[in-house]
Amino acid sequence: MKKQNASESSPFKHDQADDSPGFLLWKLVALWQGKLARIFGEFSITQTQFAIMASLLWFEQQHEPPTQARLVEHAKIDKMTLSKAIRKLEEAGLVHREHSAIDTRSIQVRFTANGRKLIHQTIVAVERADDEFFSCLTEQQLASYKALTISIIAGNSP
Repeated sequence: MKKQNASESSPFKHDQADDSPGFLLWKLVALWQGKLARIFGEFSITQTQFAIMASLLWFEQQHEPPTQARLVEHAKIDKMTLSKAIRKLEEAGLVHREHSAIDTRSIQVRFTANGRKLIHQTIVAVERADDEFFSCLTEQQLASYKALTISIIAGNSP
């Protein structure tokens, strides 16, 4: 691959940092995570815990099994991180684990009443932040962004 940078001694491919799609992604994620960190702090949960709880609610509404294995696949969280986060959610009284009645090898994760109330409130706050964050895009730009992001995720998923 031909190096675009004028200086042959530089390891950088691009003359401008913002020409790097990876660096742009880094900046976008940093902005987004900063916005979300403030919200999650108000609810005393982490972004990973939110992803787990939002996925659980999604599974319920879609009538999908709320298993740890499905959570790993759906939220793209590795097994160990997921297990630790669920343990913390259990300790906080937001979820509980139980063996599946259908498949005893499978562990299902269920909300407590407090967990269900918290995730509903948090989703409303996150979706409001989502609307605010992406409001700088037109509807067409937002549709393009989502389509491109889905393609990148699909192209990099195992």
